[in-house]
Amino acid sequence: MFDDLFNKYGKVVFRSNDNKPPTAEVDDDAESLSFAVEMAKVASDVKASDIRVLFVKPLVYWTRFFIIATAFSRPQIDAINSRMRDLAEKKYGKVPSGDTKPNSWTLLDFGDVVIHIFLPPQRAFYNLEEFYGNATPIELPFENQPPFGR
Repeated sequence: MFDDLFNKYGKVVFRSNDNKPPTAEVDDDAESLSFAVEMAKVASDVKASDIRVLFVKPLVYWTRFFIIATAFSRPQIDAINSRMRDLAEKKYGKVPSGDTKPNSWTLLDFGDVVIHIFLPPQRAFYNLEEFYGNATPIELPFENQPPFGR
């Protein structure tokens, strides 16, 4: 049954040396975390609300972190989107796939970090925090800070 596949692709499908050592995985996670926190800070600076960073790597195979944020208008989504794209490209050399114009749910996929920016009704409807309820929430260094000027 597998003879045709073996003849076409070879017998070696996976080699143990294809895996990264655990320390390299940890380094990749740390880099991704730093990037995710910086992107969340951008959302905060543009007055997004209810910003969550979730470590989803143990749950999904295609990314490490989700950022989920609420914006209150499409122009605000566009501002967050533009700022994130600019910083990611200039500082990290990353260009996302995903939406280029604001929608009620805008997605930026940087590979290791996937960013979801919602308007309030869509955030409540899709409820990604509950869907990925076993993800590890990341405490953000700028959370729970008193508003400027107090």
